[in-house]
Amino acid sequence: MLDLRPMDGSSDLPQVREATSIGPSVLVSDLTTQTLAQALRGLDAQRQAHEQNIANIETPGYKAQVVDFSSSLRRAMRNDDVGQAEVEWSTSQLPTRLDGNNVRLDDEVTSLTQNQLHQQLVTQALNARYRLLRTSWER
Repeated sequence: MLDLRPMDGSSDLPQVREATSIGPSVLVSDLTTQTLAQALRGLDAQRQAHEQNIANIETPGYKAQVVDFSSSLRRAMRNDDVGQAEVEWSTSQLPTRLDGNNVRLDDEVTSLTQNQLHQQLVTQALNARYRLLRTSWER
């Protein structure tokens, strides 16, 4: 079972464990599974940022939040240590409206939809990976 619960309790973003229990005594901790799990973690953070931005579209002075995890994940993959990938939050530098808010609803909705499609794709890849493992154990 892939455990995506926070390990330190500091946030509600999922963390990836060193090894993932699949069967009674079998552990899977390969680079592909860890990378997919980290991708889900980053995509979840992006989803939260888009939802937060949309919720604050009418808040004067609110600056949109931007989440980047893909560049950190790429660097970590090059080093064969995806556990080092970090989710990086920043504030958007887009121009603001008169009220000081810079959230653009059309951009947020488009990005949120794209994020949902990416999450589905990564989830399907993880499910296919586990189905393949389960099939190989049943033979």
